[in-house]
Amino acid sequence: MYRHTPETGVDTGESPDADQAGTTAPERIAAGAVVASTFEELAPALPNEMAGLRRKLLHWLESFPLDPDSKHDITLATYEALANVAAHAYPDGHGWARLQGRREGDALTVTVTDIGCGIPATRPREAGLRTSGGRGLVLIDQVTDQSDIATSETGTTVRMTWRPPALRDAG
Repeated sequence: MYRHTPETGVDTGESPDADQAGTTAPERIAAGAVVASTFEELAPALPNEMAGLRRKLLHWLESFPLDPDSKHDITLATYEALANVAAHAYPDGHGWARLQGRREGDALTVTVTDIGCGIPATRPREAGLRTSGGRGLVLIDQVTDQSDIATSETGTTVRMTWRPPALRDAG
């Protein structure tokens, strides 16, 4: 897990009792290789850090028998959610993004979480021609098999699930 020592008084959303050594993901043996069925990273909510999280997610996805289109959809939707954290979650510019991935059976679920200001209730979930945003959530809906957004004034969680053909066939 990526760890950055936060500034004094910066809330990372982590429990003080959380495992500080990194991801403690259960692992399983698949085709003779050890594959982590879970993935988790925490990083400052800055654009260059979000790009780094996307690269780490791509590296984790390499351990699964995914076709290029599935990998593209997963990384595209995830990066949109991460970019929203960097652009909107922390108006004061100081905050964290948590990226989690999990494979369960034939499904891959990726979750992006922040403890920022939330998505305003008045913001439409449809892209408008004259807006400077709103297209990321629409795109996420289009490239996932299922997406859920939970938001409040204390943060947002975007959960995205895919059931790629290769995972259905792998059993």
